[in-house]
Amino acid sequence: MYSYLGIVNDLLREFPEIIKNYEKEIAWIKDTFQSRETEGQTIYFDRCFCDYIGHLLVNECQDNIKIKKVFTFLENMAVSEDQEVKNLLQVTVLEYLRSWYLLQNKSEKFMLPETRKIFDCVKSYLPEPLQDAIPYFPT
Repeated sequence: MYSYLGIVNDLLREFPEIIKNYEKEIAWIKDTFQSRETEGQTIYFDRCFCDYIGHLLVNECQDNIKIKKVFTFLENMAVSEDQEVKNLLQVTVLEYLRSWYLLQNKSEKFMLPETRKIFDCVKSYLPEPLQDAIPYFPT
């Protein structure tokens, strides 16, 4: 079961391919926040994990095994007893997927039941994304 304080470690253990981007974010946080306290969960999920998900979903050679692994991870977040983990899922990951029509359409095919319930909530308060908008992913 995921906890908010341990979620970044869980993320990196499950998806070691994002460690390089994570290390860049650590350097950015140290520089930007100059030793002020920040847990950074939202930053890591937004700038590392969401970009990773976006790349997987728009890649011409979709890796369904990796995508299913992502959505299993998201489902485990959705069923967490830690409300902060669920909030992180909703506000950071699912709002991101709702923001791009292409990502929303592709991701909904992979969503598991509890994730879908939270995503339906997101859809109730965020407007339908523009169909012609293309997501930008930093390299």
